Amino acid sequence: MAVAVSFVSCGSSDDNETPTYVEPTYTQHEKPQWNNAVDVVKPNEKYPADLTAYIQLPDSMKAYVSNADELAAFCGEEPRGDGSVVDGVWCIRIWGNVGDNITLRYYCATNKYIYHSAETIVLKDEEQLGTYDEPRTVYFIVNK
Repeated sequence: MAVAVSFVSCGSSDDNETPTYVEPTYTQHEKPQWNNAVDVVKPNEKYPADLTAYIQLPDSMKAYVSNADELAAFCGEEPRGDGSVVDGVWCIRIWGNVGDNITLRYYCATNKYIYHSAETIVLKDEEQLGTYDEPRTVYFIVNK
């Protein structure tokens, strides 16, 4: 009968070293002019499909909301719609072609960060996401 014994070492560490946490830093931005750029792409022959979305921010972001915030939809770098907010619910009409992958961008005036949606929205003509009474919660990631 053979018995195998192995020893595993986790290495040594200096007891005087204290791990330190470094708070991440993000780029602060001036207020974007998304609403001015979006006016160019409102309904026309180039973008025949539209989608209306009622969006709310996750609870973790609601403490930072102000009337100076902005929400806009993009296909790549091209603006495709901008939103307006009433009582914490954003209404945004998004223009494009069926099948376009849309990302939402949110500007928070309180911390001057720009966020992008964690998931994309695939554009379907005359679709509605959420309602004013039951808005869709969209999760955002801060741009570095």
